[in-house]
Amino acid sequence: MEFYHLRSFVAVAQTGNLTKAAKRLYTTPPAISAHIKTLEEELSTPLFIRSHKGMSLTDKGQALLEKAQITLDSALDLVNLAANNQHEIIGTFRLGINLTAKQIKLHELAENLQENCPGISLDIHQQSTGKTLNNIKENRLDGGYIFGEIPDDFISVAVMEQQITTIAPTTLDCSKILTQADLSTQQWIMMGDYCPFDTFLKRKLGSGVPSVLKTSDDGTRLELVKSGLGLSFLEMEEAILAEKNNNIKIISTLNFFTTLHFVVAKSRVEEPVINALLQEIRILWGIKI
Repeated sequence: MEFYHLRSFVAVAQTGNLTKAAKRLYTTPPAISAHIKTLEEELSTPLFIRSHKGMSLTDKGQALLEKAQITLDSALDLVNLAANNQHEIIGTFRLGINLTAKQIKLHELAENLQENCPGISLDIHQQSTGKTLNNIKENRLDGGYIFGEIPDDFISVAVMEQQITTIAPTTLDCSKILTQADLSTQQWIMMGDYCPFDTFLKRKLGSGVPSVLKTSDDGTRLELVKSGLGLSFLEMEEAILAEKNNNIKIISTLNFFTTLHFVVAKSRVEEPVINALLQEIRILWGIKI
């Protein structure tokens, strides 16, 4: 049994897809498939159920997954412990993001990692602030970008200020929206999953704000506003673009600024992969230690 066979097995188990697993490991689907086949032949048991929807673990595969992950983690710990610099560190950083790839300079981060930490790959998860915080606490993510207050058990790096505005359907007569009280009578599409924007909204307009829907995805909220279902918050840059395309109207009554932070758990900050990402985030955003 080879180390890279286990890496391929875990990647397919986590993604349920040969192509996605290949992208994660910077190889090809045929190579991943060959690794799985070799492992199944060596263990004399099928590890996956193949279907048009992808690949799901068999009972034997599920039993192997936990042990395989422990083996990989232990091996990576040994490699990283012996590493003399970031260029030698190996691992995957599971990153939660709450803005677009362009806004958080994801392309630049990936390029920097290829140059400075080629052994570290990124596993990206688009989700809300609340979900990112919970997943970091539960060790489902290694770090991420969030808005709002930083819990005491987290380390944070403030990367930029973001302006937030209110967006409304083009059918709404905004000339009648003159005060915060006028906004409090409108239907709102809220964020949910513990979002600081919801907290801000209720603080300004009261806890009884009419809410028809909740979604943490910016794109979905924008589409719901465009369809006339209510008002919502959106980053100013995205809102201006949508307004230029005549998709929504901007209402500036509640405009506010919030800080975007990159966070990791305090208890894991000394782990080589996490420590390396913290350094790369500071370099990316020009932040001095």
